Amino acid sequence: MFRLIILVLAALAITSHGYSCNNQTNIINPPADLSQPQYYPSSWNGELPIPVVDNYQYCFLTVNIPTGYYAQVTFYRNISFEGGTYVLYSNNQLTRITNDVTQPFFFTFPYFKVSLQTDNHNDSPQFAFKIVYTQYPQVQKNIIPITQGQPPVAVQANDKLTVFSGVANSFMGLMAFSLPDDSQNYLLRQSVVFGGDSFNSDFIGTLDFISNSRQPITTYGNKIAVYTFGLRNIFSNTPLFMGQNGQDVRKYNKYRGANCPSTGNCTLFLDGTWGNSLTVTDYNGSEFIKGFNSFSDEGTINVYENMVSNTTRIASLTSTNYLQQLPLEVKGSMKFYEINGYGKYEMVVTRDVSRASRTSH
Repeated sequence: MFRLIILVLAALAITSHGYSCNNQTNIINPPADLSQPQYYPSSWNGELPIPVVDNYQYCFLTVNIPTGYYAQVTFYRNISFEGGTYVLYSNNQLTRITNDVTQPFFFTFPYFKVSLQTDNHNDSPQFAFKIVYTQYPQVQKNIIPITQGQPPVAVQANDKLTVFSGVANSFMGLMAFSLPDDSQNYLLRQSVVFGGDSFNSDFIGTLDFISNSRQPITTYGNKIAVYTFGLRNIFSNTPLFMGQNGQDVRKYNKYRGANCPSTGNCTLFLDGTWGNSLTVTDYNGSEFIKGFNSFSDEGTINVYENMVSNTTRIASLTSTNYLQQLPLEVKGSMKFYEINGYGKYEMVVTRDVSRASRTSH
């Protein structure tokens, strides 16, 4: 009973008065015992209510990560305004921390940074985070050879370190897939991408960042590696990323994979705002283009089966001829929808033959 009273009083003290981060840059080093979790602020133990932060705080926290380890970090935030809390990966990838999203982030050596800012909203802003340091597992490598001129190789979540490897003096490109349910895309942050073939290579990104940017990530070397933390337990039979030779990738300003459900309609947003782009679906069966909710007159959509080439192109759709070509069946294990030109396009496809009739426009 006495211990319970002490805990309650401690919780009330933290909640009432709040904590200050001293309006400066703070360095947080890992604990001596890396088997134990670490908390910020240090006065919190993870079991009390989320600590309150004083008003008018503006702090930048650098959390160092030891070699050979990754940090699994869960943020706890309850702040009425959207801004004020951001996390910066070691490759300068910036992500906003939002309320009520307790799915962990994964960070690699050598550090991650947290920006914390509060103002005078008088609403008792709450912020804290928990860090768990873990050694990288001893896992097998899945080495996938990549050759220039060949289509991308799509990979599902797995428990291996996936390494795309090209010949000497080549460079690699990596693209991410969106998920069938876009609201789950944040789960793709449970991943790390390295510019090399091991956990000790330079960290260069995460799948969620690549997917949201709709841009490929490339390396200066001939290898790129991806590891997903337990995502195979969440997404089965769902491709999450694909690798391709960098020369084949660089012709596109936007390049992304898309996952569609096996039934019902699927809307693909093809973005040619900055010029040529490519959207890929990975599904061994027919896919039917039913219609377009919007079709720009600034470009052409080329449709390919299995790979991009003159011999595998089955249609070229423009604003003046696309209606006459729909519905369009696209076969093969991979389908490629290429924008040649500019503009934005909203394309409706389905894998359900009973729903394959053309939609009205």
